Formats: sequence, structure tokens, C-alpha cells
Amino acid sequence: MPQATHEGVLQFGTIEIEVAVLDNGQRVITQSGFMVGLGRLRPPKGRHYYRSGPNLPAFLTVQSLKPFIGEDLFAIADQIEFRTKQGVKAFGYAPNFLPKVCDVFVRAQHAGVLKATQHDIANRAQIIAKQLARSCTMRLIDEATSYQEIRETQTRRNTYRREE
Repeated sequence: MPQATHEGVLQFGTIEIEVAVLDNGQRVITQSGFMVGLGRLRPPKGRHYYRSGPNLPAFLTVQSLKPFIGEDLFAIADQIEFRTKQGVKAFGYAPNFLPKVCDVFVRAQHAGVLKATQHDIANRAQIIAKQLARSCTMRLIDEATSYQEIRETQTRRNTYRREE
């Protein structure tokens, strides 16, 4: 199981989302950071869900969101199992999962189909989406975890080796 070598927090104004870089080079948005960042502290109750892939977070399976969720989101919804730097088992998502989920909520809000309890998620999603539009999610994760320093050192080392 991959282990986090670098951990950090993405900042989107007052919204914080925990991220990590794993020992295999994979970047992840932690599941807990993802949920807290979007304002989902616990699963919604009393909702009507549709059948979805086994790894789609429950709050995305609400019937009103179904028209806004495409196959591309299902394709990247698989959870990534890893160990934190402290060795604790954790789950996360690929970096491109966050902007896709934000897009679902932004489009659903514009269509006027969200329930009152989903507006906070949509507002947070809009803040995150605006900032992600300006920058690559993987680059932001590298900066939040200080991994860009390692990556730059590796790039220089590889360039030096090629010149030999």
C-alpha cells in the first residue's frame, strides 16, 4: 500500500483541503479533506439516491444531481487507499476528481435543482472551481506539500544525467 511522503493543505480562501503525495509519486486529495472542504461532515439523511458506482461519495448520488454526473466522473471516482505519514490507513481521490465534483454542483446550482442543504456545497464548489481554473490541481498539491522542491531537484538531476 502506498504511503504519503509529503502532506499539506490546499487553501481556497477559508476552505482547506488536505492533500498528500505518495511514495509512488501519485498525488491525492484525502477523502476527509475532500468532504470537509466541500462542507460535508456526515452523510445526508432521508434522501432519494440512485444506483451508482460503489465508490461515488453518497452526497453525489442524490437524484437531483444525476443529470450532471457523466461517465468521466465515474471513471475517476475510485478511492485510493494509502497510509498517512504516521502510518494510518486513509483514502483519497485523484486530483482531477475535485474540479469535476465542483463542476457538478456549479452546474446544478445554475440549473436551480439544488435543495437548500446543498447550496453551501455549491457555494464552496464555486470558490474552489474559480481558483482551480487558474492553476493545475497537481501543481497546487505539490506546492501545498512542499513536494515541488523534491520534483525540481529530481528534474535537475535527470537533466544533469542526460547531459553526461
